[in-house]
Amino acid sequence: MQKTRIMNSPFLGVYLRTWETYTLVPTNLDRDMNKVISESLGTELIQMTIGGTKLLGSLSVMNSKGIIMSNMTSEDELSLIPKDLTVTVLKDQINALGNDILVNDKAALVHEDFDNKSLKIIEDALDVEVKRGSFGDIKTVGSCGLLTSKGLILPPSMTDEDIDDISNFFGIKGKIGTANFGNVYVGASVVANSEGALIGEDSTTIEISNIEEALNL
Repeated sequence: MQKTRIMNSPFLGVYLRTWETYTLVPTNLDRDMNKVISESLGTELIQMTIGGTKLLGSLSVMNSKGIIMSNMTSEDELSLIPKDLTVTVLKDQINALGNDILVNDKAALVHEDFDNKSLKIIEDALDVEVKRGSFGDIKTVGSCGLLTSKGLILPPSMTDEDIDDISNFFGIKGKIGTANFGNVYVGASVVANSEGALIGEDSTTIEISNIEEALNL
């Protein structure tokens, strides 16, 4: 568990995308920051851009089966992905995939506006059950929720019934939480896998303790 900032921002999930083996990180991060990321998550780093931007967390989504990249991704950028990762480019009007898909190795909850063709592509690329959904009025389920192979964090507005339904869907017990001093967009604030977590620097001690418990770290 490590509190930090990236690109002078506490919204780490905008810039980083991780699962169990690899973490996508923006190019030109300093060596010390790369070391913190690698050691906290226990992963190999892939330094790159997507569409020439550093918004890797917002523009990609990953599980152990593969990675889906925004249609903004260039061929040169795609060539940086290791060969053992199955890569799919999703051509959809929704291109902020990390903001709009919440996924583990069992299931994916996706923005309600994805079309049927995109749902099938997501299902095949990540080898998961897929359904549309939202967290109340929040449709950007990837930036609001946080999901690893060991834990699930959902926004405080969710009812006990909602939490049970989503927990059953993902096969992971869910818990409500916030980060960055009360911000409900935990997925945009925290980057985590089964080994560790990087937490937005504005998060309180109580929030960090809750995140640690929810993710079973």
